[in-house]
Amino acid sequence: MKKFLSLLMVTSMLIYGQACSVQSGLAGLSPQKALNGVQSLLGLASGGALKGIGKNMLTNAVVGSVMPPELKAITGALGKSEAGQAALGVINNVIGSAAPSVAKGVLDNALKNIPAGQALDILKGGENGATNFLKNAVGSKLTDTLLPAMTKSLGNAGIGDLVTSALGSQAGSLLGGNKPSLESLLTTATSSGIFGLMGEAEKAERANPTNDLLKEIFKGK
Repeated sequence: MKKFLSLLMVTSMLIYGQACSVQSGLAGLSPQKALNGVQSLLGLASGGALKGIGKNMLTNAVVGSVMPPELKAITGALGKSEAGQAALGVINNVIGSAAPSVAKGVLDNALKNIPAGQALDILKGGENGATNFLKNAVGSKLTDTLLPAMTKSLGNAGIGDLVTSALGSQAGSLLGGNKPSLESLLTTATSSGIFGLMGEAEKAERANPTNDLLKEIFKGK
């Protein structure tokens, strides 16, 4: 029991120390410096996320956790056959080629328009605070902007025919009726996946900052 209490005390002290360090770094930040910090944090997080989207997105665990259930069913069925795996490979390649550049434009523009007066609150918003702010601000816009680009690229690659052929008798139940189109599902997964990956990158950057400004803010150094 004594060992447990000692361990609990040490853990509490470490957490308290980390919290004090962050507060020390945030204390006295000017609105402009706080804004610079938010933009730096989100720039690093979005850069890491877009690289992740460009590498086998459909097999990424973070993307899988936010993937629409209808798309999970389709990719699961595709993964059971050689033709389906080939189709998934083409889809990954198309997304990796088409999505990052389009998404970068939307995200970079959003970073330029973050109000300086909100920056400090964003920095205080927890391990995914900046990502959540950005998702609320431009999440719908990102999806809407990605959809036509993704639809065109997927169409040029003949994804619809590849997937339908690979699914065989399952195609009707997985793609038919009033279900969202495959292009819509893939676009939603890409948009949600970008923010999911950004959240992971932001969390890592807050814990172990990689530039001097963020070290000052999150580590008080």
